[in-house]
Formats: sequence, C-alpha cells, structure tokens
Amino acid sequence: MRAQRSRAAMIGLFAAGVALAQGGTATAQALAPLRYAVDTDRNINALSTRIAERQGFFAREGLDFKLVPFVATGDRPSDRSALVASRDKFDMARMQLSVLMEPEGRFKGTNYVAVAAVVNNPAYFLVARPEIKTFADLKGKVLTEPAPTDPITLTGRKLMEMHGLKDGEVEIRHIAGSLGRVDCIKSGACAAASLSQPQVFAAFDAGFHTLGMHIDTGRLLYVVDIVDRDWAAAHPDLVVKYIKATAAADRFIHDPANREEVVKAAIEITAQPEARAREMLAYFWDDKNDVLPKQGEIGLDRVNALMALFGKYGILPTPLPPPERYVDVRYAKMAGIQ
Repeated sequence: MRAQRSRAAMIGLFAAGVALAQGGTATAQALAPLRYAVDTDRNINALSTRIAERQGFFAREGLDFKLVPFVATGDRPSDRSALVASRDKFDMARMQLSVLMEPEGRFKGTNYVAVAAVVNNPAYFLVARPEIKTFADLKGKVLTEPAPTDPITLTGRKLMEMHGLKDGEVEIRHIAGSLGRVDCIKSGACAAASLSQPQVFAAFDAGFHTLGMHIDTGRLLYVVDIVDRDWAAAHPDLVVKYIKATAAADRFIHDPANREEVVKAAIEITAQPEARAREMLAYFWDDKNDVLPKQGEIGLDRVNALMALFGKYGILPTPLPPPERYVDVRYAKMAGIQ
C-alpha cells in the first residue's frame, strides 16, 4: 500500500511537472511578436526600449519584442529608403517626427503616424574650435549640420539668430551623421558642428568647447514611435501593449532609485565607459533639459512647435496643418498615459 501511495505521488509530481512545462510553453507561445525597426546604431535614444527589455516590461504586456535594424555602423547615414521600401518587414519604428513632415521626404505617400514620444528635446551640442570664442566669431565661418530639413539644422539656425547672427552670415555645410561632422571640425574644414552624444565626446577630447545647446531654442518633439495607421487600426492591442511597456520604462528611467540599472543599460547601448554613460544620462535626468517624456506622452504643443519651425524656414507651407496629421494620441489614451 505504501509503495502504491509512493508510486502515485511520483506520478502526480511528474504530471505536475509536465503541466508546468506545458504551461510555460503556452505562456511563451502566447507572446505576440512585435517587429520594431530602428535606423541608428549605438544610439542613446534606444534607452526606453532597452530598459523595457531588461526589466521584462514587454513580456509582462505579452509582447515578443523583435528588433529589426536598418542601420549604418557608427552613426553613419542610414538608408531610410530601404526602411520605407521594406515596411512589410516591421510593424513599428523609431524615427524623427520631422521625417514624417518633410513634404518631399521618403515617407511621402505613406500612411505613417506617431503614436508615442521617445525624445522630446534632443541633447545636441553646438561645438566650436578653440579659436571660436563666441557666436559672433562664427560669422563668415563654416558650421556643419545634418540635412536641411533636420530639426538639428533648424534649431542650429535659430540658435545663431538668437545670438545675433543672420541667416547667410554663417555657411552651413550639411553632413549626415555626427561622426562625419566630428571629422570636419577636427580637420579644420569646419569651425563648428552640431553633435550628439556620445560622438560629442570626441570633440571635447580634442579641445573643442560648447557654444550652446539646441535645447535652448525651446520645446520640441524630436523622436517618436511611428506606425502605419491601417496596421494600427487592425492591431490596436499590440500598439497599446507596446506603449504601456515603454511608458513603464520611461517611469523606471526617471525614478532616482533605478539609476544604477539605467547606467548599465546606457553602457550596453552606447558601448561607452561608465563615466561617459553617466555624463550622457546627466543631461537626461536634468529636468530643465526635458529630454525624455515622463511616460511616452505626446505633447501636441511640441508638435506645433516643430511645425512652426518648419514653417519659419519655408519647409512647410502656411497655414500649417493640424498636429493630428502627423500624430495619433488615441492609442496613448487607451494605454492611460495621455
């Protein structure tokens, strides 16, 4: 009798183990795949998605988050044409909001819209060679910026105007990718450059200094999560789950109690030493810079500000369209963050 009870107990334990294994498999199978495209490499803008992965926020929402890279190594220019042409290979993407606004841009004729904020004000530095002491010293010199319609270029132009320089008094040379702009300023071909982190540290190491921050020109919405409107309408649950996961990541990043974990994630993303990662994050954690949204919320005033910048420099015709042409906050409202 005792042997039968023992055998029954063993069978019960075995059955329980099988059930647990099957349950685990079922749970794994229940995760819905979400293909997410990015067009930059080693970019600190990936902080919220990396935190969501590291902390299990995607899995908690039932998502199997799959990264689809469309990148060029080292922040060299990426092929956004390839991204648009291959849009059947991804569901959502991280992109500058301005790319959706370009009247003749690569997204012309597509149906993409921003559904969540990734970066509000970009942490970009207008860096100059040692002999350039003030903005006035830039007159007649060469400043290197990204593409003509890039918000960094436009805020760079506005920054110079704020310091008394008129359009045309500084020659702007367009070089895509911060590394290329670092090369220009180091070679002496450019007197100044607008640079992102971590590439700006190469300029600092060479003895160059900051004339100003692009943040000084005012509030903007810079990088967003974009999705095809029709796909989102057909998969609202996936969009909402993604927004909930990354909103949790943003809250995690802003919580001082989590700073050591955030530093680890930044090191993984950027491949920078710890001291550099902390220096980068200091700009993110400084409330006055307002770099990151609190939880992925889209500020319509920021969208309007970006459109106004496009209008000011003749990229968008006036009257300007409503912000809803480029953003859709319905999913953020469904996720409870808007």
